[in-house]
Amino acid sequence: MAIFSRFTTHRRVERLIRDGVGVREASWQISGHDDAVTEELVDEVITWVRTSMGEMRRPYGIDHIALALAARDEEGKVLCSNSLGVLRPASFYANEGPEQVRAFLGDAERVMQGRPGEMVGALLSLGDIAFELKGRAA
Repeated sequence: MAIFSRFTTHRRVERLIRDGVGVREASWQISGHDDAVTEELVDEVITWVRTSMGEMRRPYGIDHIALALAARDEEGKVLCSNSLGVLRPASFYANEGPEQVRAFLGDAERVMQGRPGEMVGALLSLGDIAFELKGRAA
């Protein structure tokens, strides 16, 4: 019976994510190899992540997020992407979060070779998913 329960929960989680529960998205313009612009962009991304985390639910203390970033050219073709994994909010109030965003931007700039484009971020709140699962089960 336990295997069926896990399968059902897995399907419910997939459906919730497809329906946008706990998902937040944003995009920023990428313009080239300027360190000042890169630092400004890192600050914008971190501010967005912190604001998003402030809006999420935290049932049972579940405050983890999954964050993915992608860079695409002007035609919308994805040139590079990276999942930063499952992280705690503290990562974005310390050096770890900004360093990971900065490293991704460095990779994106190398791949884009100075061409303009867009960076897209997707954040998934695991607390929002847990809250919805708890609410539907009740």
